[in-house]
Amino acid sequence: MVVKDRILETALRMFRVYGVKGVTMFDIARDCGISKKTVYEHYVDKQALIDEGMQLLLRNHTAFLQECNALADNAIDELVRASQYIVGLARTLNPVMLFEIQKYHPDIWNNIEKFKGDCILTGIKENLKRGMTEGLYRQNLQTDIVARMRQLQLEAAFDPIQYPADQFDKQQVMEQVTAHFILGIATLKGHKLANQYLQIKEED
Repeated sequence: MVVKDRILETALRMFRVYGVKGVTMFDIARDCGISKKTVYEHYVDKQALIDEGMQLLLRNHTAFLQECNALADNAIDELVRASQYIVGLARTLNPVMLFEIQKYHPDIWNNIEKFKGDCILTGIKENLKRGMTEGLYRQNLQTDIVARMRQLQLEAAFDPIQYPADQFDKQQVMEQVTAHFILGIATLKGHKLANQYLQIKEED
């Protein structure tokens, strides 16, 4: 791995664990085993590292959702896979990082908000259309309304105010919210398929 990529990977990992405000360029250099001067040779300041780190995170998220869409057997399978990915991501991401980006780095936060609309919301709409075509979701769904409802569900599931970490397990919250969503939009055929996925997950 080239030095620049190693610096970025290290910085992103530290941001996700400790937040962005408390991590210094010296911390990143020390964790990489290089000098601070070397870090500055590749990144002009911490703002540049945060910006590129968030871009990498969003690109990886987009790539996974595209892969998920291609590999999933059906719309319900796709939705369940995506939910599991989000849980895994949330477990390695300190909510403080997003809070600090929103407060101290508004330009980067605007890119995240744009991503929510361009990628997440659009992806949910496409999943709804796929499920309706496959006969798994009800035909009378108003996708613009239901997609936004699902997006709000996802955001609420990881809101520490709504579901404090010391009282709720993120995976259980996501499983309950996702099951409720699927069963609420599914046809009888979709219900049967959804129950199969839920039973498989219980056995695991």
